[in-house]
Amino acid sequence: MRRPGLVYVAGLLLAAAAVFLATYFFGRKASLENELERLTARRPSATPGKTAGIPSLQQREAPPVEQKAEKAEEGVPLGEGVVALRSALESPGLVVVADLPALAAGPGGAPPGSGQPVLRAGLDAFLARPPAGLWVGVRALAGAEGECGGTDQVRPPGPWGHGELVAALDAAAGLGRGPRNPAKAAEAAMGDLAEAAGEHAVVILAGDAEGCPADLCGSNPPPGGGAARIHLVLLARPPEPGAQPDMPEAGTAGAPAPVFDPSWGGPYRCLAERTGGTVSTASSPAELEGALRRIAADMESAIVVRAIHGTGQEVRGISPGGDAGWGVVLRPGGSESAQEAGRLAELFPASFALPGGVYVVKARYAGQEKTAAVAVAPGERVEVRVTFPTGELFVQALDASGQEIAGDSAGFGCAWGTEVLQGEPEEQTVVARSCSLPSRFELSPGVYRARVRWKGQERSVDEAAVEGGASTVRAVSFGTGD
Repeated sequence: MRRPGLVYVAGLLLAAAAVFLATYFFGRKASLENELERLTARRPSATPGKTAGIPSLQQREAPPVEQKAEKAEEGVPLGEGVVALRSALESPGLVVVADLPALAAGPGGAPPGSGQPVLRAGLDAFLARPPAGLWVGVRALAGAEGECGGTDQVRPPGPWGHGELVAALDAAAGLGRGPRNPAKAAEAAMGDLAEAAGEHAVVILAGDAEGCPADLCGSNPPPGGGAARIHLVLLARPPEPGAQPDMPEAGTAGAPAPVFDPSWGGPYRCLAERTGGTVSTASSPAELEGALRRIAADMESAIVVRAIHGTGQEVRGISPGGDAGWGVVLRPGGSESAQEAGRLAELFPASFALPGGVYVVKARYAGQEKTAAVAVAPGERVEVRVTFPTGELFVQALDASGQEIAGDSAGFGCAWGTEVLQGEPEEQTVVARSCSLPSRFELSPGVYRARVRWKGQERSVDEAAVEGGASTVRAVSFGTGD
């Protein structure tokens, strides 16, 4: 009887041990799995403004990029629709286009070796002490002997040291011996100035007639399209005492010599006057250096005039002339009349290199004129932006079938097209015309009439109101029933 009891007790103990071991091992395994799940589970986003754990191991979203609105340039108002923006003047550039053989002569054309100081001494004095901040370059007025195809560059514009340009002239003793080519030389000088960030100017030192055919006084645009002013210094002998009957004292020690205008200087003058440049003479080294320094002083500040029309687009290019003409007249503020000492530029943008001071700017476009006074300091660049509130008038013509008539009659004596008129019926004036259909006009705000011609017939638009920044469309019919 004792044996079965012992077996029963032993079984109970084994069962208890099995339960204990199962609970211990299997329960721990479940806990480890739970812990692994907890450790690898996706973490919720941290509360904004708080950091949990090691920041460098946290997954973080990229910070939002702050959107900064571009700040529009704000100008100083100078009047209705006219503002001025000021900035530091960038380095201006000047290229001296020199008649090298003439510079080797003495005062009044005295030959080299005559004991007289050569005219080149005046150029050397200027190049040895160029104005601060001015990029200066030198180019010959001529190229190789017998050649009209090019000119010789002595040194491109740059912030050279005091002796580099003079040394370059010494090394150029054999250059520029061919026929003088002012048109090609001026055009090449414009290319030389491409690297100069500021205002541009070219100075031609001419001592004799040009030798290469050029239309300097014709209707073709001047070299460079008027992008830079071309100044002229005539290296000419002053008049002999008594040589001018109307000025008996001219050429004597007691009276200054007048500006001498040799017959060969006419084409050079055209080149200067058509680009708004100055004309002066020099018959001694001191006069030559003085002329160059006066021109350089005119580049110590700048005024640039830009025009914006009603659609918000900038007006660019040379004026087409006529009723659509545009441009700028600039004169010193102390001038008594609009024509006194005025500088004219018939293009936009118009750039003027000048000494510091107060100036009156008059800009015109689409029959409108705006005038403002602006002050500019040495070393300063002022950009004057003029807004002209223009609108569009668009005139269509329809034939008998209702189809639009389209074509250009400029080559047929303007046989068809449109005229735009303004004013009272008895005093109407034509403010714009077109030789094509349909016709588009950019006009200042106002009320207009239009006359449309086609195949000997005429139709009228009695009233068309044009508003700034808007387009007004009118249509006329040339149907048989009209």
